[in-house]
Amino acid sequence: MEPKNSLLTSSIKSGLIIGAVSIVLFIIMYVADIKPVGIFMPFLILLLSLAINIIIMVFLFKKYRTETGGFISFRNAFLYCFVAFTVAVILSTLFTYLFIQFIEPDYYKNIMEAQKTWMENYLSGKVSDEQLTQQLDKMDAQTAKMGSLSQMIKTLLGYIIAYGIVALIMGAIMKKKPDLFDNNSGGVV
Repeated sequence: MEPKNSLLTSSIKSGLIIGAVSIVLFIIMYVADIKPVGIFMPFLILLLSLAINIIIMVFLFKKYRTETGGFISFRNAFLYCFVAFTVAVILSTLFTYLFIQFIEPDYYKNIMEAQKTWMENYLSGKVSDEQLTQQLDKMDAQTAKMGSLSQMIKTLLGYIIAYGIVALIMGAIMKKKPDLFDNNSGGVV
């Protein structure tokens, strides 16, 4: 069994790496002016970032498992992934909060304005002007809430729960127990 400190230290390092990659992706999207606008773009961005995080996690986890003898229990595999993802989410959420508070306070407002423009074009002629106005007013109310500390905490908790589920799945897939007859202690087979 691998030492607990090694598991915790390695999972925190992995979380810092994944968090740093998430921050770099956020900055690239910001500089390239890629906004999660429309129906499919937010989901595409979410799936792409999730895939990148999982690929990095698999690589780092396999490296850790190899360094600790090649075997790991489900419990420790889950803990490794969960701690790493939690550290990554906290780091990237903290960066996003500081970015919005100090660097680009109108970040969410700009995204919502782009979303409103897209929605006006998309729904034009499909719904009544009254329904469109109601929808745009709802978006204005949402914009006011975005970027607040309470909203960031809710988002953080949502991501931790989602990544907890991913960590359970990864732990189940990545666990590796020694074969039953791989015992080098001698004795009768």
